Amino acid sequence: MNKIQKDLQLLPVYFKKIALGIIIASILFMVLSISKTLTFDKELIKIISKSGFLISLLLLALTRNKIEDELTLKIRLKAFAASFIYGVVIVIVEPFINLLFDGSFLSDKGVTELLMSMFFFYFLMMFIMKKNR
Repeated sequence: MNKIQKDLQLLPVYFKKIALGIIIASILFMVLSISKTLTFDKELIKIISKSGFLISLLLLALTRNKIEDELTLKIRLKAFAASFIYGVVIVIVEPFINLLFDGSFLSDKGVTELLMSMFFFYFLMMFIMKKNR
């Protein structure tokens, strides 16, 4: 085991199943509330669904793959860095685009939407880099 593998402590593989369970539970909770089976406040349902989805994406991002080697760890770190840079660029560029298009081009994103887009960008970068290795 090299130094990178010792420094980067990832969750065991079975956490992917836990994360997928949380995603399914969040979607099911949202669908049941829309169909009026569950009667909760809409804002509470929105917060619970978004939080569950973010937690599951975080678990998926921090879970070890079945085959984890040095190249996979390097790809993972590059994807994390690219995702962080993507988030920073979006936060910097979005106000200028809104000014340019009079606020009609991009809606004002919240922190949750920014984090979700960063996670999706991370998973996209992981997929592309793994495919091209």
